[in-house]
Amino acid sequence: MRAEDDTVRFLCLLDELDTSRELLKSGFGHLQEIDMGNTFYHLPHLLLASGFERLMKCYIAVVRKGRDGTYPDQAAMKSRGHDLESLLETICTKHYGGTQRPLVQQDLVFIRTDPVLSDCVRILSLFGKMGRYYNLDVVAGAGYGPIDPKGEWEALESRVEDPIPYLGNPERLHRDYYPRVNSALIARMERLVRAIAMQFTLGGHADPGGEIRRFSVVYQEFRNLRGDQCGTVDYRRSVEILRGDADQWIRRSDREIAASGWPSLVVSKAEFGEEWPFRDDRVTVECRDGLFCIVNIGGYDFALNGAARSRFGLPFVHDAGVAVLGKSVGPFIDVAHGLSA
Repeated sequence: MRAEDDTVRFLCLLDELDTSRELLKSGFGHLQEIDMGNTFYHLPHLLLASGFERLMKCYIAVVRKGRDGTYPDQAAMKSRGHDLESLLETICTKHYGGTQRPLVQQDLVFIRTDPVLSDCVRILSLFGKMGRYYNLDVVAGAGYGPIDPKGEWEALESRVEDPIPYLGNPERLHRDYYPRVNSALIARMERLVRAIAMQFTLGGHADPGGEIRRFSVVYQEFRNLRGDQCGTVDYRRSVEILRGDADQWIRRSDREIAASGWPSLVVSKAEFGEEWPFRDDRVTVECRDGLFCIVNIGGYDFALNGAARSRFGLPFVHDAGVAVLGKSVGPFIDVAHGLSA
């Protein structure tokens, strides 16, 4: 094989890995936007199924190159199809190293035994193999049995978080239920991505040409995720767009808040506890007319409830990315109402 051929393959793998990372991040972002008003699961499923397939195939290819001296041929690549479960099993049994390190071993145990992650991979695999063009395949006469990735995913959501306590309260469904569910699911999938990403540096694979080490930079942001960060990263494009209008947000100093006459209270992360939802460690909660619940974070006003958003045009804390998805701001709404009681 000519050296220039290997160079082309290396660059293509590098580009494919970069594509897989962006597909996964976009898929996580679109999954974070799922709620009772947006049930278009097809898009995040499409992005995540493709992203995981590309990541796993790229990883297997580069490990094979280091071990055997050659990349898998076209037949070997195609033989793996869109079966994420099979690809992950191949990685775990044949291409996973460095397990003498506790963190690497813990991640291997996790990705092989966590039932929620297993269901995520199974449903995305089902979607990748038969769900992407299911309707058109049926029209064309394919003999597929009934499949329903969307229904399977919704059933998984209900196993992760019981929706019954939230029914009849659209604001809580939007504010608490879907963010909690999506955070739990994404945390599992992020940990899977992290486990594969760490293999580029900690897997101890044969790497005579240094290719595996050079590939590792593509997934650096996932490789460096701490356990407590999984499920807290905001991938939504809508947050970036909203932050682009930050110059139009209402800004007030502590002195201006105190002079407003509305009851307010400063609350810190240290006094609240581990379920603290905000990205800043100190906020000021305010209530206007006993109805409009507002929080000032970093000098900017944000809405805690729908009434404040409608009346003053303030962005929701979660929509602006200043609160962690999956962490409820409900207790701070209660604090705000209590100020004018």
